Amino acid sequence: MKTFITGSGAFLPDHVVDNEDLVDRLGIDAERIFKSSGIRSRRWAGRETTTSSLANRALGRALADAGITSAAVDYLLFGTMTPDRFIPGSAPAVQKAMALREIPCLDIRAACCNALYALQVASALVTAGAAGRVAICLAEIQSRFLDLTPESATLSMLFGDGAAALIVSAEAGPKALEIVDVLLATDGSYVDDLGIRSPGTEFGSSRSHDVENRTDFAPRMNGQSVILQASRRMVAGCRALLERNQLSAENVRWIVPHQANANLLAQVARGLGLTNGAAEMINVLEEYGNTSSASMGIALDTLRRSSKIRAGDYLLLPAFAAGFTWGAALLRS
Repeated sequence: MKTFITGSGAFLPDHVVDNEDLVDRLGIDAERIFKSSGIRSRRWAGRETTTSSLANRALGRALADAGITSAAVDYLLFGTMTPDRFIPGSAPAVQKAMALREIPCLDIRAACCNALYALQVASALVTAGAAGRVAICLAEIQSRFLDLTPESATLSMLFGDGAAALIVSAEAGPKALEIVDVLLATDGSYVDDLGIRSPGTEFGSSRSHDVENRTDFAPRMNGQSVILQASRRMVAGCRALLERNQLSAENVRWIVPHQANANLLAQVARGLGLTNGAAEMINVLEEYGNTSSASMGIALDTLRRSSKIRAGDYLLLPAFAAGFTWGAALLRS
């Protein structure tokens, strides 16, 4: 059975934070932020906004794009690392707010690879007959967790807030994209090189448990390890995915990556031999920054709404995330 993305939607908060707005707090020049990341601005949500409320707006747009109502959704997947609450997940909040039926609702915590994991699970659910239509929400409010000091400048300057949503179905419709294949892999040897340690059973669950370790509650990144492993793993994952589908990089028309860092995206393009202009890379990083779970969905929705995709085009969706986990999806119009 074939499965398809039949609808997409995205939503970004109104508040724009330019690089210039971060200069005094991060102690880093605005142009240096752009040169090192490719980011000029990002959106940050207001204090009263929840992650699920961003997802609601994106899902509403995806349902409209697919031409269905909330009553048609059989399963909900929600990818986020910044949930409304520690327990339960944020998917039940979306189920209530969007008036979905009493369907299964599942949160996924694979960070920047959430879109890929959700696509694989959604496709499997539809293929197995467990669901006719699966809604995928991808949303983050990362601005609340950033350490806006010079010590964390190179990490905190990257992140923005936003949401995206996708509808997966066995029924192809207008502008549908077939989910041809998804490849995923993980190496837990690098579990401490990217992420947030607390709260949890390993490093503690209270900010007051150890004054010296309060940084465990802030994002941490071993930049050298991340860029080295990400560039290698994303390229290798893409090549393996294309090879098992008897394709080469030359067959790909669109690259829709997780929007992490402009330098990383350029390395991936070079690694795949895509610098000759045959494939076009979708980049929303400059305007929205790294929105983690939501970034690939926002980029895909941007491409779908541009009406540039032609029949028969292949789309390659690579990502790399904390864990380390990485992979790619292959879509066809």
